[in-house]
Amino acid sequence: MAVMNFVFRTDASKEIGTGHVIRCLNLADALKAKGNNVIFICRGHEGNLCDLIEEKGFEVYRLPFPIKNLEFEDDLAHSSWLGASLEEDAEDTKRIIEELNIIPEWLIVDHYALDHRWESKLRPLVKNVFVIDDIADRNHDCDVLLDQNLVVDMQSRYVGKVPESCRLLLGPEYALLQPIYVELHGRIPPREGPVKNILISFGGADNENLTGLALSAFISLNRPDIEADVVISENSQYKNEIEKLMSGYDNIRLHGNLPTLAHLMAKADLAIGASGTTSWERLCLGLPAVVITLAENQTAIAKGLQNAGFVNWLGDKKEVSEGKIRDSLSEKLENGLRKKISIMCKEAVDGKGAERVTSVLTINPETPLIVRHAKPSDEKLLLSWVNDPETRLNSFSSEIITPETHHEWFNRKLRELDECCIYIIETQNSIPIGQVRFEKKENYWEINYLLSPDFRRKGLGKKLLKNALTEMKSEKQEVLILGRVKEDNKRSQKIFDNLNFKKISSGGGGKLSISICSDENSWINEYVPELILDWLSKDFEIRWSHDAVSLPKGNICFYLSYGKIVSSNLLKNHRNNLVVHASDLPKGRGWSPLTWQIIEGKNSIPVTLFEAAESVDSGRIYKKIFINFLGTELIDEMRKAIAKSTVELCSYFVENYPDIADNGIEQKGESTFYSRRKPEDSYIDPNVALNEQFNLLRTVDNDNYPAWFKINDDYFTIKILKSESLNEP
Repeated sequence: MAVMNFVFRTDASKEIGTGHVIRCLNLADALKAKGNNVIFICRGHEGNLCDLIEEKGFEVYRLPFPIKNLEFEDDLAHSSWLGASLEEDAEDTKRIIEELNIIPEWLIVDHYALDHRWESKLRPLVKNVFVIDDIADRNHDCDVLLDQNLVVDMQSRYVGKVPESCRLLLGPEYALLQPIYVELHGRIPPREGPVKNILISFGGADNENLTGLALSAFISLNRPDIEADVVISENSQYKNEIEKLMSGYDNIRLHGNLPTLAHLMAKADLAIGASGTTSWERLCLGLPAVVITLAENQTAIAKGLQNAGFVNWLGDKKEVSEGKIRDSLSEKLENGLRKKISIMCKEAVDGKGAERVTSVLTINPETPLIVRHAKPSDEKLLLSWVNDPETRLNSFSSEIITPETHHEWFNRKLRELDECCIYIIETQNSIPIGQVRFEKKENYWEINYLLSPDFRRKGLGKKLLKNALTEMKSEKQEVLILGRVKEDNKRSQKIFDNLNFKKISSGGGGKLSISICSDENSWINEYVPELILDWLSKDFEIRWSHDAVSLPKGNICFYLSYGKIVSSNLLKNHRNNLVVHASDLPKGRGWSPLTWQIIEGKNSIPVTLFEAAESVDSGRIYKKIFINFLGTELIDEMRKAIAKSTVELCSYFVENYPDIADNGIEQKGESTFYSRRKPEDSYIDPNVALNEQFNLLRTVDNDNYPAWFKINDDYFTIKILKSESLNEP
């Protein structure tokens, strides 16, 4: 997969705090883990985190140090945080990106002092703009916007503030946390019973010393049986004051700059802190909290968390006293912890936000996907997909589906094992991107599909269906008969319509029935769904089986990589029976023609479409095309080329059916025959130079018939893989 370039524009300072940079670092780590290139652009504010970013292995371009007390006229509430005018900052950033001599795939902006004016100036230099925001107080010119918060008006707060085409990632499920949180999410049990440990942490911008205020409140409770962990910045101006305050208390521990709060949160029963980005870390580990807002932008978050029952919000820092904190703590200690609250917290945040966002930013049709069966735990997810506004708009019924209706339907479908198969398609990191449903209708299976709103318009629909079809066939021993998606489901129907194929009749005016027969474990099965989807788009009836005996009668049957002899009686079940063979028939009849020709030193390989006959590979030829290899391709690459030619030939026949059936050319000339490959045919002679045996080596199948050699009485196998560089496996 090609390396993508990401540029972050974010800042940290004593006034801004550290939260913006920390969450950007969490996302950057997830992007880097996928092999992408990440660069940061930051201004040199007092309290910046440029050194930390570099310690994490990222390149940082520093913007000029801001002039103190310099004011810039702007209507943005946080314009003073920028340290320059918006125009100057845009020009500084443009200069750096131009000097990089790349076109970044994404510019990621996390800064309250930047808006659509700045973003519009940078847009010509990048392919896409991604904004991270919390406060919805300004307009943006972006392709994707993330707001990880939980506020009352979340679904409407960006209406009119972003382009209509902008994809919104809203809510705590997108919270950008460190990987350790998702790891601990399933390991940390919910809190219940008495409070034994309290965590006090107000982040990197505790300019009012709320840490000291909360610590004083805790000390005043006179509870030596309860331990407290206190976290402050190493550079805090209140460090000496706090050390003096806790002097003599063995149950209080002070911590400086920590790479993560996860371990302290895991140990704590209750937290006291701000209502910023740390809120989502606490929720992920099921940690109840007493919170105080440090800035106006935290107020909406605190209200949302309080309304959901996740925190006890004491108010703004200006309204909170030591006594108010003490009273809240006293109540918590007296009543103890409720398991239900801790469970609710964990259900709100699963820690996979950085992986979700990374998938949204990087996914493409080449991304590996995994197929699994839907489970009862998917109910909430599927309901959110089907009730997405765009999904409802593309349905004949625009009414929202109620949770009760969906629950009854979903649970019934999960139990109908013989009539319904629902698959969830997800990334290798278990991020769901869509669902495909097969429903039995009389004698055929009907296909419906739905993409997650986060992954639309990325060219994934066809791959989604292909993967589900492959999985369906691997599970069903019966012949798989497929029909077009029902006409009243516009969303599922759209993928087929977009293939733009004309309808073709069977020659007798009825629906054309096409069968495909392939060996159960054949490599060609990965490519069969492409043909099926194309032909379903024309409203054909498609059958797929691994046993010719099970196929019902029809118009056309394609035998693709099918190793059994088909009797003349079975051939009569279809008007035409087609085979694709990688040889220049009549030369090269028989088994594994591609492999044998490569071993012979040939790199121009013919692929022939012909009519099946009783005598092996002897029928009339309809079309022949040639593949030209460079001489370094391995077997998987060669098979992919053969598969592409197979799809082309099969499609050609169907496109020209039924007239083409009368235009086959009889084979002429002397025939030759290849034998079936055996394990001994993959023998590598250790006494012969490798370059002399390379054609043999590049045709071996590492799993099914690997290359091997023998020394004395010991056997050894060799696996061959292609690498882009010496550093790759």
